Amino acid sequence: MRTLLGAMLSVVLLASAGIARAAEANCADPAGGPSYANTRWTGASEWDGLSPNPMTLFLRGDCVVEYTSKGETFANGTWVQRGNLIEWQANDHFAVYIGQAGLGQIGGVMYNRNGLRGTWRFKRSD
Repeated sequence: MRTLLGAMLSVVLLASAGIARAAEANCADPAGGPSYANTRWTGASEWDGLSPNPMTLFLRGDCVVEYTSKGETFANGTWVQRGNLIEWQANDHFAVYIGQAGLGQIGGVMYNRNGLRGTWRFKRSD
Protein backbone atom coordinates (compact mmCIF):
# COMPACT_ATOMS: atom_id res chain seq x y z
CA MET A 1 0.00 0.00 0.00
CA ARG A 2 2.81 2.42 0.85
CA THR A 3 4.50 1.62 -2.45
CA LEU A 4 1.29 2.49 -4.27
CA LEU A 5 0.95 5.72 -2.30
CA GLY A 6 4.57 6.58 -3.05
CA ALA A 7 4.00 5.99 -6.75
CA MET A 8 0.89 8.16 -6.65
CA LEU A 9 2.84 10.92 -4.91
CA SER A 10 5.58 10.77 -7.55
CA VAL A 11 3.07 11.23 -10.35
CA VAL A 12 1.30 14.05 -8.55
CA LEU A 13 4.55 15.84 -7.68
CA LEU A 14 5.70 15.68 -11.28
CA ALA A 15 2.41 17.21 -12.36
CA SER A 16 2.27 19.70 -9.49
CA ALA A 17 4.53 22.23 -11.20
CA GLY A 18 1.94 22.59 -13.95
CA ILE A 19 -0.91 22.51 -11.43
CA ALA A 20 0.77 25.21 -9.36
CA ARG A 21 1.09 27.45 -12.40
CA ALA A 22 -2.57 26.85 -13.25
CA ALA A 23 -3.48 27.54 -9.61
CA GLU A 24 -2.26 31.11 -10.02
CA ALA A 25 -5.12 31.70 -12.45
CA ASN A 26 -7.80 29.46 -10.90
CA CYS A 27 -7.28 27.13 -7.97
CA ALA A 28 -10.73 25.51 -8.14
CA ASP A 29 -11.46 23.53 -11.29
CA PRO A 30 -14.27 21.22 -10.18
CA ALA A 31 -14.72 19.57 -13.62
CA GLY A 32 -18.49 19.63 -13.26
CA GLY A 33 -18.57 18.87 -9.55
CA PRO A 34 -18.67 21.19 -6.56
CA SER A 35 -16.03 23.88 -6.12
CA TYR A 36 -14.26 23.85 -2.76
CA ALA A 37 -13.24 27.52 -2.93
CA ASN A 38 -14.18 29.45 0.23
CA THR A 39 -14.99 26.33 2.27
CA ARG A 40 -14.08 25.48 5.86
CA TRP A 41 -12.98 22.10 7.18
CA THR A 42 -12.25 20.51 10.56
CA GLY A 43 -10.24 17.35 11.11
CA ALA A 44 -6.79 16.03 11.86
CA SER A 45 -3.47 15.13 10.34
CA GLU A 46 -1.39 12.25 11.65
CA TRP A 47 2.28 11.81 10.82
CA ASP A 48 3.36 8.16 11.00
CA GLY A 49 4.28 7.31 14.58
CA LEU A 50 2.87 10.53 16.07
CA SER A 51 -0.45 11.38 17.73
CA PRO A 52 -3.20 12.96 15.61
CA ASN A 53 -3.00 16.74 15.31
CA PRO A 54 -6.41 18.47 15.30
CA MET A 55 -6.57 21.09 12.54
CA THR A 56 -8.88 23.43 10.67
CA LEU A 57 -8.62 24.52 7.03
CA PHE A 58 -10.07 27.40 5.06
CA LEU A 59 -9.61 27.04 1.29
CA ARG A 60 -9.74 30.69 0.29
CA GLY A 61 -10.96 31.77 -3.13
CA ASP A 62 -7.59 33.42 -3.83
CA CYS A 63 -5.86 29.98 -3.64
CA VAL A 64 -4.37 30.58 -0.19
CA VAL A 65 -5.00 27.93 2.43
CA GLU A 66 -5.42 29.14 5.99
CA TYR A 67 -4.89 26.40 8.55
CA THR A 68 -4.78 26.13 12.30
CA SER A 69 -2.36 23.65 13.81
CA LYS A 70 -1.35 23.31 17.45
CA GLY A 71 -3.29 26.45 18.36
CA GLU A 72 -1.64 28.71 15.76
CA THR A 73 -3.18 29.96 12.53
CA PHE A 74 -1.11 30.21 9.36
CA ALA A 75 -1.74 31.51 5.84
CA ASN A 76 1.55 30.36 4.30
CA GLY A 77 0.26 27.76 1.88
CA THR A 78 -1.70 27.33 -1.32
CA TRP A 79 -4.26 24.88 -2.58
CA VAL A 80 -5.58 23.60 -5.90
CA GLN A 81 -8.58 21.49 -6.93
CA ARG A 82 -8.79 19.47 -10.14
CA GLY A 83 -12.03 17.50 -10.23
CA ASN A 84 -12.18 15.69 -6.90
CA LEU A 85 -8.38 15.88 -6.37
CA ILE A 86 -7.32 18.34 -3.66
CA GLU A 87 -3.67 19.27 -3.16
CA TRP A 88 -2.43 21.80 -0.65
CA GLN A 89 0.96 22.74 0.62
CA ALA A 90 2.17 24.53 3.72
CA ASN A 91 5.21 26.63 4.55
CA ASP A 92 6.76 26.93 1.06
CA HIS A 93 6.11 23.24 0.30
CA PHE A 94 7.64 22.00 3.53
CA ALA A 95 4.61 19.71 3.73
CA VAL A 96 2.43 18.58 0.82
CA TYR A 97 -1.05 17.14 1.30
CA ILE A 98 -2.69 15.17 -1.53
CA GLY A 99 -6.15 13.68 -1.41
CA GLN A 100 -9.65 13.36 -2.69
CA ALA A 101 -12.89 15.14 -1.89
CA GLY A 102 -16.41 13.83 -1.75
CA LEU A 103 -19.47 13.42 0.44
CA GLY A 104 -18.50 16.38 2.60
CA GLN A 105 -15.02 15.04 3.35
CA ILE A 106 -11.49 15.53 2.08
CA GLY A 107 -8.41 13.51 2.95
CA GLY A 108 -5.45 11.56 1.77
CA VAL A 109 -1.72 11.30 2.28
CA MET A 110 0.93 13.86 3.23
CA TYR A 111 4.69 14.11 3.00
CA ASN A 112 7.26 16.60 4.23
CA ARG A 113 10.85 17.59 3.44
CA ASN A 114 12.12 15.61 6.42
CA GLY A 115 10.87 12.39 4.82
CA LEU A 116 7.90 11.92 7.13
CA ARG A 117 4.58 10.76 5.75
CA GLY A 118 1.13 10.38 7.14
CA THR A 119 -2.57 10.81 6.54
CA TRP A 120 -5.08 13.62 6.86
CA ARG A 121 -8.87 13.70 6.98
CA PHE A 122 -11.32 16.59 7.33
CA LYS A 123 -15.09 17.10 7.33
CA ARG A 124 -16.76 20.16 5.96
CA SER A 125 -17.66 22.56 8.78
CA ASP A 126 -19.39 25.47 7.06
